[in-house]
Amino acid sequence: MPKTDTTKIPGPLYAAAGAGDLAIERLRKVPAKVAELQERFQTEFPGRVNVLQDKITARVAELPAIVAEFRQRVVDTDTDKLRESARRNADVMRTNAQAAQERATSIYAELVARGTHVVSRTIPGPNDILVAEVYAAPSDSVATDEILEGDVTGTPTAKPAKNAAKKATKKATKKA
Repeated sequence: MPKTDTTKIPGPLYAAAGAGDLAIERLRKVPAKVAELQERFQTEFPGRVNVLQDKITARVAELPAIVAEFRQRVVDTDTDKLRESARRNADVMRTNAQAAQERATSIYAELVARGTHVVSRTIPGPNDILVAEVYAAPSDSVATDEILEGDVTGTPTAKPAKNAAKKATKKATKKA
């Protein structure tokens, strides 16, 4: 008997929601990490520059000897050893690729699980009541603290606008 999936949202969307949640979690830690790195940079950078300058100067002085050594290695190279080394490296790469594939599958499953949790806590159920308030932009005819009521599409009802118009005309007649 085939297995039926009753999920309305596919796994990749859950994985995307999980990745977004994970990204938000990590981004919240960024300001503290930047402050820490900035402090470390200001205290450690000048000393490291001097050390690196000394190392670079020493390496430049060694370049002729290094080039001579590489020339000798090229002349003495055994092609059979190179072929065997290439085969070993290919086997190691294949093993590493399989391990990476298994790790990626595991990470994907974790993201789907995290996304399922995120979606389940944010999507309202069929019995949940949604309340939406639409605030009007301030203008001459509408009071700035008045809330316009309307449906979810954002279409306000006429009643609050009429009240605001009445208030505006009363203010105008009092000033005159």
